[in-house]
Amino acid sequence: MIKIAIVDDEQDQSVHMQELVNRYASEHGVEFDVSVFDNPLTFLDSYNPSFDIIFMDVKMPEMNGIDAARALRRKDSRVLLYFITTARQYALKGYEVEALDYIIKPLEYKEFQLKIARAIMKLDREDHFSLLVKTENGFVRLRPADITYIEVSGHFLIYHTVNGDYRVYGTLKSVEEKLDGKDFTRCNNYLLVNLKYVTGVNGLSADVYGESLQISHPRRKAFSEAFLRYKGR
Repeated sequence: MIKIAIVDDEQDQSVHMQELVNRYASEHGVEFDVSVFDNPLTFLDSYNPSFDIIFMDVKMPEMNGIDAARALRRKDSRVLLYFITTARQYALKGYEVEALDYIIKPLEYKEFQLKIARAIMKLDREDHFSLLVKTENGFVRLRPADITYIEVSGHFLIYHTVNGDYRVYGTLKSVEEKLDGKDFTRCNNYLLVNLKYVTGVNGLSADVYGESLQISHPRRKAFSEAFLRYKGR
């Protein structure tokens, strides 16, 4: 089942969007679970990163869709986002928040079915694996591809990502097990590194997303070999 959120302050637009979703489901045999929000602030405050697709209106009174999308990306970097807009000029802003596409009002089924079909194809192609972590501000879903490295800090872990840092309670061993096979490897006892972001290894240091991280002597050989295998692929 594909979970959809519609964020639009205009009730008639939300109802129409649900009708389009239901028509597509009926014609193509796809199951959807649709949730509707008429206020972006309420949507963000109670956000649970379990949605697959979000349709976000651009022009809303309390917070416009662009700003809402920026806040959304701090909580969920994976969800597919469509903007609903009356002007194509707003669509350019979508690149800033990695929106998949935009839909021009008034909403027509012919365009809608092309857009949602594209999203479904993308969902089918992507690796859906993600980490759901509980921070001090609520739950956040992190894609392994967005994590640069994970650092032990006392009884907590700090997830360093391309979208910012997240501090959560946990152990590095448990996360390492979850990320097995995802190209993560330790460079020492308190750092788990995503090889995707390693740009070089120099002696006992690794260049990771603009930072220099220490490699311990016992892990030097294994880390270097893992890095070379990754680059060789």
